[in-house]
Amino acid sequence: MLEPKTEIRMVGHILEKGVIFELEKALRDVDVEVMHVEVSFAALKAGIEEKMPSIMRFYLVGPKEEREKALETVKKLAEDTGCRIDHIAERT
Repeated sequence: MLEPKTEIRMVGHILEKGVIFELEKALRDVDVEVMHVEVSFAALKAGIEEKMPSIMRFYLVGPKEEREKALETVKKLAEDTGCRIDHIAERT
């Protein structure tokens, strides 16, 4: 059975600001799983030096109410770290 999920793409200085670790902490008490996390950047040095943003794509998997709660947390995290969310989609 396929589980409904929310796909999110966040753009910003993901690696430099430790967004992945902050995401794990922020969602620790929410009943969702963050799955299929991918971080990409055009060039390592430029990404590390904050000259070019990186892109993180992931899925929130869990009950709809919990995914909605997690999405609000992700939006706040993006704002707090100077990142932006450029894609949100519900998938099955």
